[in-house]
Amino acid sequence: MLARRLAAALALCALFALGGCATARQVPVQVGPARTLTAGLLGFNGEALTAPAGLWSSAAFRRAVAALHPQAIRVFGGTPANYWDWRTGTFVRGPVVPAALAAERSHVHVTLADWAALVRASGAEPIYDLNLFTSTLGGQLAMLRTARSLGMPVRFVELGNELYAGPYRSRFPSGAAYGRVATRWAAALHADFPGVQVAAVADPGGDVNLPGPPGGVRAWNQGLGETLRGVNALTFHVYFASGLGRRQRPTRGTAATRLLAAAAQRWAELAPEIDRSPLPTWITEWNLFDQRAAVAETWAQGLAVAELGIEQLADPHVTQSDNHALVASAPFGALFDGRDGLSLAGSGFAAAEHRAPPTRLYGVSADGVAMATLLSVLVGGRQLAPIAFTGGLGAMVTGGAHARAVLADLSPHTLSVQLPAALQGLVAGTVSADPASVIDGVHSLRRASARSGAQLTLPAYSLTVLGVGS
Repeated sequence: MLARRLAAALALCALFALGGCATARQVPVQVGPARTLTAGLLGFNGEALTAPAGLWSSAAFRRAVAALHPQAIRVFGGTPANYWDWRTGTFVRGPVVPAALAAERSHVHVTLADWAALVRASGAEPIYDLNLFTSTLGGQLAMLRTARSLGMPVRFVELGNELYAGPYRSRFPSGAAYGRVATRWAAALHADFPGVQVAAVADPGGDVNLPGPPGGVRAWNQGLGETLRGVNALTFHVYFASGLGRRQRPTRGTAATRLLAAAAQRWAELAPEIDRSPLPTWITEWNLFDQRAAVAETWAQGLAVAELGIEQLADPHVTQSDNHALVASAPFGALFDGRDGLSLAGSGFAAAEHRAPPTRLYGVSADGVAMATLLSVLVGGRQLAPIAFTGGLGAMVTGGAHARAVLADLSPHTLSVQLPAALQGLVAGTVSADPASVIDGVHSLRRASARSGAQLTLPAYSLTVLGVGS
């Protein structure tokens, strides 16, 4: 009996350990209070409307999106939404349209029917990002009615994208000015679509994707609070830099630790503001955004996405969240939009590898692996409880026939965690890699599976899913 137990322990060590089974650190686990999971909780920002021609109408694309199991897709994306003409399926004409978008106008064509087909195939909830900048209330109400006629539900509506930023000040010079417009639009939306959830744009402060002073919340939110009425939620965007030096890679140890700590720090800055808000929060864009360090689509970015995603899922004030972005090339696409998905030439972002490997069309990135992992755990769940342990974090989902969980070891050490009884005896599927590795699909990762006992060994820099058939 002892020999069989020793053989089994050595097999488990060989399966999981990156640093050796003898070096596994025993860490206690704490399970926090559970929150109720809401409809359309976690999904993607459908940003890349300038992707290669035909992508948005492709059946193969729809199948790839469905395989991610998104609970939500933000329709029309972010910045493009402020300039989008839904009737023509491209950008509006006029001097306010950014030159980069205007240059794409002639070969961009994404119809509402394309969106309806994607929503239908994926089962995702559409989060409509309305055009308050270059369209009208009547025009946007007509869009929503047309979407409904195509079979798209109208349950979640966001009133614009980052309208606190400089390009939009001609129309919205202050939060108070925006709040007055948003109040009028919200009333019309509630009248036409009873039960619809309407969210207004709040300024998160300190986001690295926009110019402005770091940290804190700007005057926009104070003015917004003075005039805004009748909305159901506030939206925030959460971007963070890695904290690494110019062209520095997130190598194992100090550099990777610094990047992952930066994700935790960004959430720690914003979480109190979210928790103090009298309204629920939608985080309709979030990701690592760093044009200085060589971190784009490394496994460290994937781990940071998993980390920030778990933090959001654990916060009951967050009722909707969209990772940026559904499909694109590096540094953001969950799905690659072509064979040069890891090419950063001309993007302003630093490459982690001198010669990026070719990517497969609709293959998953580091971001995509992390998001697919989180979404797989949420399927069919009704309650989610955060899991905390030294060196990582996780979440346990209940409500179906069996509990499921995701555990992230964010440390350079192999960890041995004590599992709660509900997670013992399940299949543990693990992916791991060096944090500086560029990910061009799941084949870039080490994969392993085993049956969980009272203890589970987690490799360094890994994501583990526990379930019946993981």
